[in-house]
Amino acid sequence: MDRKLKLKTHNNHYTLIAIFIIATGVLVRLIGFGKIPSGLNQDEAFAAYEAFSLLNYGVDSAGNAFPTYFVSWGSGMNVLQSYLAIPFMWLFGYSETVYRLPSLLCGIATLPVFWLLLKRFWGDKTALIGLGLLSISPWHIMLSRWGLESNLTPAFLLFGIYFLIKGITKNVCLLVSSVFFGLSLYAYSISWITVPILLIIFGIYIIKTNPKIKLRYILAAFIILFIFALPHILFLLINKNIIPEIKTSFITIPKMIYMRDGEISLLNILKPQNWIKLFRILFFQYDTINRNAFPYFGLFYHISLPFFVIGFAKLISQIKSDIKTKKLSGAYFVLGGFLVYMMVSLTIFNLNINKSNGMHLFTLAIISVGICKTLSFAKHKKLAIISLGIAFSICFSSFFVYYFNQGKKEISKDYSGELGKAIELVNENNCQSVAVDYSIPHSQILFYDKTPPNEFKNTVKYETYNSPYLKATAFGKYTFIWEYNKLGDYDAYIFPRDHISFFDEDEFEITIFQNYTVAMRK
Repeated sequence: MDRKLKLKTHNNHYTLIAIFIIATGVLVRLIGFGKIPSGLNQDEAFAAYEAFSLLNYGVDSAGNAFPTYFVSWGSGMNVLQSYLAIPFMWLFGYSETVYRLPSLLCGIATLPVFWLLLKRFWGDKTALIGLGLLSISPWHIMLSRWGLESNLTPAFLLFGIYFLIKGITKNVCLLVSSVFFGLSLYAYSISWITVPILLIIFGIYIIKTNPKIKLRYILAAFIILFIFALPHILFLLINKNIIPEIKTSFITIPKMIYMRDGEISLLNILKPQNWIKLFRILFFQYDTINRNAFPYFGLFYHISLPFFVIGFAKLISQIKSDIKTKKLSGAYFVLGGFLVYMMVSLTIFNLNINKSNGMHLFTLAIISVGICKTLSFAKHKKLAIISLGIAFSICFSSFFVYYFNQGKKEISKDYSGELGKAIELVNENNCQSVAVDYSIPHSQILFYDKTPPNEFKNTVKYETYNSPYLKATAFGKYTFIWEYNKLGDYDAYIFPRDHISFFDEDEFEITIFQNYTVAMRK
């Protein structure tokens, strides 16, 4: 009885620590949420505008009713983030913060699920290490705070794998797993490649090690996943000109203006620059884009690199042992997932941290195993644990201070800042013609102006039409300009702050915002 009580106390102790870590991770993601980063990135703005259009008009910016893939920029955008944002917009209204709620909630949900998955295979110690690293990871903190549509991929991939593992003993969970894997197909188009590969290598392994899984659940899970995948199969057939576009009043499977299928090619594996970019992401944890990671801290802090190497070696050794004993191997799932995403990442043109985002939770799991393995060799374990805890705490504290001060200024140029206030000002003054600096993406104007989609579709003019990234030159009352020597007769001008010298204060009423300035004729 005493032994059972001791074991229960031991488990409660680890659970309380996990709850504390999760609470810390939630707090870091909540502080200044919706305001840091300030404003929306151009892709965020378009995805948010699509959600607004569907909620209020039943069509997206291209006039399509509930598409399975947005046309948006011409070559498309993933839809899951926008669809998840719609109920929040319906409940809480239309704002930057509300649009980002799905990213925040998925980021928060990732914390306990990651902990439970590591605990399933490696026990409490490794699970707490992994949870701690994830909760303070610069990559995951930043990912949870902005709404890039592809950034939902790690969460839905993790949820899918978690319920896949649970489905081994509780077969009905295989159906839940299929739902999450199916939804991940709408988070990022790379999942159209990675999810089938992962399910094949994971499925074969599970069936070989656990042959008692009931066939009816396997078939039901396959049917669910096929239903989710069918619109994408049709999408590919449509955009290869095999079948016509599918448009109804309740769903659209659209034809793109430009198909970016050339961005993913096996030939890219042969390009040295792709290997260099992957190397930078894995070992320098940086891709030169500060909104994804800061060079000083990386994805998981640079002190984690030795533990990645140790963990990788440990998992290779563990796989050999697990296969011999026919044990369900966590090492197989982690290394298998990591290698699949690594190889698929090499096929992607212009690889960066976002495009390889499905790989990063696997990387973090490898680091966690490496730290636990390193601690097992320590003669003075408590001292080693305290030393590592202090080292990562210093890294986290440094990142926290930097991100909420200098860091937010560094990344502000990638977001719209107070552009919404500038748009609100010209609308309040009933300006009928507005010139916008060419550097401002038209998606951000759409979001803040709340332009009706039919008005946008009927009035928009593009610089070039057959392009993967359409650049609007005009729509509605907005005209995009790049020359200031001929200002024209517009009622108002919205431009970056450094262009203020072009406007005479005697002729214009000038209002300065965070990144932008509005000049209205007096």
